[in-house]
Amino acid sequence: MILFINAVNLSSAGGLTVALNFIGGLNHAKPDDMTVYVAAPRRCGYETLATPTIRLLWVPDGATHWVSRLYTDYVWLPALIRQVRPDVVFTMGNFATPTAVQQVLLLQYPHPAYPNEREVWNRLDWFGAVDVWVRNYVFGHRLNYASVLLVQTETIRKRIRAVYPQVPLIGLFPNAYTQLTGRVLYALPFVKKTGVRYLVCLSRYYPHKNIEILADVARLIRQHNLPYRLLLTIEPGQHRNARRLLDRIQRDGLGNYLVNIGSVPRAAIPSLHEQVDGLVLPTLLESFSATYADALHIGVPIFTSRRDFSEGVCGDCAYYFDPLSAESIMAAIRNGFDDPLLMQTKVAAGRLRSAAMPDWTMVTRMGLAVIRSLADSAPNDSALLPVETPIC
Repeated sequence: MILFINAVNLSSAGGLTVALNFIGGLNHAKPDDMTVYVAAPRRCGYETLATPTIRLLWVPDGATHWVSRLYTDYVWLPALIRQVRPDVVFTMGNFATPTAVQQVLLLQYPHPAYPNEREVWNRLDWFGAVDVWVRNYVFGHRLNYASVLLVQTETIRKRIRAVYPQVPLIGLFPNAYTQLTGRVLYALPFVKKTGVRYLVCLSRYYPHKNIEILADVARLIRQHNLPYRLLLTIEPGQHRNARRLLDRIQRDGLGNYLVNIGSVPRAAIPSLHEQVDGLVLPTLLESFSATYADALHIGVPIFTSRRDFSEGVCGDCAYYFDPLSAESIMAAIRNGFDDPLLMQTKVAAGRLRSAAMPDWTMVTRMGLAVIRSLADSAPNDSALLPVETPIC
């Protein structure tokens, strides 16, 4: 059997992590009769995954830029698929590949499931709004190329069913905590103060992450001289508004309360988690953030938005707030640390919840089962569900 994996546009953030974990898992889980071809960008970590039966096909430089994307999707990829002649195509990057070959599509991009979220649209400038609209349109338009759509949570499955009546069969391909072959020690770029709680917002900059609200939380911390500090992990080049936020933090004198430590390597995330007192994520939209899965697994208190996507993953193990209110965020943090016994209970429950979720070994097998089912015969809904549906 020949499997072709399209990871062309997975070069950073959560999408890259999912791709690397799944393809890495194939080295141990795939059947001996399967050869895998992976179309992927260079210098993103895929290089270490190559084996005699997992063959990497490098995307030309610039091929994922929006100017050349139509050529990549409609000319370069189909030609590559005709050359490889796979039994199944597994597209891991949200937009189905234009091909007549049977295809499994993985949706990791949350916007198609929440097309009318006013709070999200209000945070987009005209360019961002056009970008999201085009991506949603392309997702819906190309669904007819997919035989099976995989989503990461039951919440997203229900929402996609309601929004896209033409959707094909939908299966679950949940996220999992990041499994690392090696850990890297991470040193915070400052000296922690005694008696101060440090909470990290572990996220790249995207408008729907709603990170700007943390500047208002930092003002409350400064105004009331509260023993909390917030850490960001963004870079100015991640988004045109990221630089504006960083400039605003400096202009308003919030740098001692809202500290940007920059991006953190994947392998250093466990080390970072061990040095902070909590995770704060005021996001307005998620598919299934690995940030939640990692925090539950490692045992980091979670403070996050009260939304269906977060409650579906974290259950009663997190502290919830209104992400539009700095006062609500601050109150959740204070209430959490004011009751250490309840916090210990939530952290312990989070570890148990994490243990009940599938790890990447199981997730890889779930994906392979769908791919094999599609290759062998027409799948049905029951074939797309794991034997025991995971908590998420």
